[in-house]
Amino acid sequence: MTTDNAQLEGLRILVAEDEGLIALELETVLQGFGCEVIGPVSRVTEVLREAERGNLDGALLDVNLRGEQIFAILPQLIALGLKIVITSGYDDATLFPPEFRNLPRLAKPFDERALRAMCETTFLRR
Repeated sequence: MTTDNAQLEGLRILVAEDEGLIALELETVLQGFGCEVIGPVSRVTEVLREAERGNLDGALLDVNLRGEQIFAILPQLIALGLKIVITSGYDDATLFPPEFRNLPRLAKPFDERALRAMCETTFLRR
């Protein structure tokens, strides 16, 4: 399979994932796409800190980080203009608060093609 990394090349993507193997896989795959990975971080406070630093093209955020849900800080991240993809072991949008059900999301485990497509459609839109 040939891949065209030109589209995602150089994008700075924050990865928030508290499962070590999943975080490592995400980092490896994103780097394979040509992205620069920020993190991975495993706590909600770290997500907010990195987002406030700015200079991010997007973020892949696990819903549950060490027992804390990401929903509490999503309004702040959205206000900062951060492009977000929610990752979750659950693909049922009704488990999310109504105001966040329309955010792009990927169910885990995800395949590389689905991840690439989600990154391209979410992080490259202007």
